[in-house]
Amino acid sequence: MRFGLNEDQSTFATVLGQMLGSPEAGFKTVEGWGRNDYGAALDARLEENGFFEAAPEAELGTVAAALMVHEVAQAPVCIECAASALVRPFLGGEVSRPLAVVVDDAPGAIRYLPQARGLVAISAEGVRYADLPDNAVRPVESLYAYPMGEVDMTIPDWCEIAVDPADMRVLWQVALAAELTGVLKAGMESVLEHVRERKQFGQPLGAFQGVQHRLATASVEIEGAKLQMLKAAQSRSAQDAAAALGYTQAIATRIIYDLHQFMGAMGMTLEHPLHRWSYRAKLLKAEMGGSAGAYLTYATERWGAA
Repeated sequence: MRFGLNEDQSTFATVLGQMLGSPEAGFKTVEGWGRNDYGAALDARLEENGFFEAAPEAELGTVAAALMVHEVAQAPVCIECAASALVRPFLGGEVSRPLAVVVDDAPGAIRYLPQARGLVAISAEGVRYADLPDNAVRPVESLYAYPMGEVDMTIPDWCEIAVDPADMRVLWQVALAAELTGVLKAGMESVLEHVRERKQFGQPLGAFQGVQHRLATASVEIEGAKLQMLKAAQSRSAQDAAAALGYTQAIATRIIYDLHQFMGAMGMTLEHPLHRWSYRAKLLKAEMGGSAGAYLTYATERWGAA
């Protein structure tokens, strides 16, 4: 794997960073103390400037698209990026966005369904797509800091998409790994700022070795997860994608625990953004069967079914 970005990818990342530094991507409390803030203005700017079309471009590719998902996930606002950046460009035809994804007909609420104009269902049997008719979706209250919703899967008019479901599964695993690594990194950065400023016994919290060691370990693990994710984005290998997602999901629980330990009660209040990233992580780490499911996929791809 090339660990350095090419010139086009570097430019792409620089411009994306400038957009993510705008006030519309920043943290603000939500009226009625809502737990998620959908960044509609940011979403529109990214779409207008063609950022969701990076993956098929030869000089940008799935590496740039995965990096975009990783970076966008670090914003306090949330937008539907993972499916639009890494799945939608390979579906062909007219596929509307924002896009929601369900894998193996998993029951329960689906992320971004309240905003979605289309729904993709990935299973071993194939890949289906449906435009979502008006009033088909029922929004669901959730702690997970994402807009969540439910839909009667018999309502939409499904059409079969002529793509390999195994390829789509790999792309979705890469997308989930990219989003989860971004969420963990953002949570880490918010806590680093806190431990530099918050003092106990006359010293910043970050001056204590116990805090330093645990945050350093988490930082190394997050960076390792990001590199695994980028490798999987480049190779689009089932083994690499499963390993990247499994590893990121496996480290998420302990990292989120440590971040909240060092933030204290402030991390659970709606006045600080940490809860958004940590609750997003709680949902993402369970996607597609969690780390156990991802590692089982890896083992099956490498050594065959038991």
